[in-house]
Amino acid sequence: DENHSKNKKAKKKKSGLKIFLFALLMLIVVGLGAVSGIVISIAKDAPKIDPTNIESLLNQTSFILDENGNVIEKIKSEKNEYRTIVGLDKMPKHLQDAFISIEDERFETHIGVDPKGIVKSSIDNLKAGHIVRGASTITQQLAKNLYLTDEKKYDRKIKEAYLALQIEKALTKDQILEAYLNRIYLGQGAY
Repeated sequence: DENHSKNKKAKKKKSGLKIFLFALLMLIVVGLGAVSGIVISIAKDAPKIDPTNIESLLNQTSFILDENGNVIEKIKSEKNEYRTIVGLDKMPKHLQDAFISIEDERFETHIGVDPKGIVKSSIDNLKAGHIVRGASTITQQLAKNLYLTDEKKYDRKIKEAYLALQIEKALTKDQILEAYLNRIYLGQGAY
């Protein structure tokens, strides 16, 4: 009779564990479905882009020259920026390497979003108790700078990642790096 009671309790525990695991699995599935739905909904609201025309989105500085071709005046773009588009082949290799090593060490290998970087950034930020490190790739930063605002919201980060994936499909890594380096702020109004 005692063995029967133990077996009944063991079956009850096993049954309870199965129900708990099933409920947990269902909760995870529903949660993943909800998160996926939200991400897809936000990505649909992202602006439509044509990554092949990125250079046309960069306002350049105009110059007024005298009859001898000497610069008389520089005129900032309508966004109050001084910018001259420079081809990647005209930029020193160590400049390119420096930006890649500081901003996005896996730039050459990721698909526009760097899951490993996101995990490392999240761990560092949790340990510090505040944001000490970002997880945006060079491609994501380019997408934000060209098409989005600087607002710090999750939906902007989702749009940024979605646009980065589109940019990576349409452009080479060299084209992305060139556009990024021609877009970023270098100080004193210079881009």
